[in-house]
Amino acid sequence: MLTREQILEIDAYCAEHKVPYYERLDELGIARHRFYRWKKKYREEDQSGSTPNDGAFMQLTPGGAFMSPMMPPARTSGKAKAKTGSVEGECFLTVELRTASGTMMRIQGSMTSSHLREIISAG
Repeated sequence: MLTREQILEIDAYCAEHKVPYYERLDELGIARHRFYRWKKKYREEDQSGSTPNDGAFMQLTPGGAFMSPMMPPARTSGKAKAKTGSVEGECFLTVELRTASGTMMRIQGSMTSSHLREIISAG
């Protein structure tokens, strides 16, 4: 499963660095069909209004600007052969934290559930 935040992060990265999705997905080891399937699912949720966005987490872009939690419209491009190769139980995550003093930080990368538990317990 890819989270809405992961999809938006990949989309923002590709737009900012002017690279096609397939290059970024290959770098991250994410199967293209998984990315497109989840992106379509979240876009359909947004269009149907079935997911309330009130109180939704606003993701920060690398430049510090807030990113909308809504899926952007589909971009069309040529299809390419999918490449798989992820480690069992490991997925690409983006974790954003805000301290009591207001400092914000982002931790992202391929993590397992034990990595995530460590981050949460340290907070």
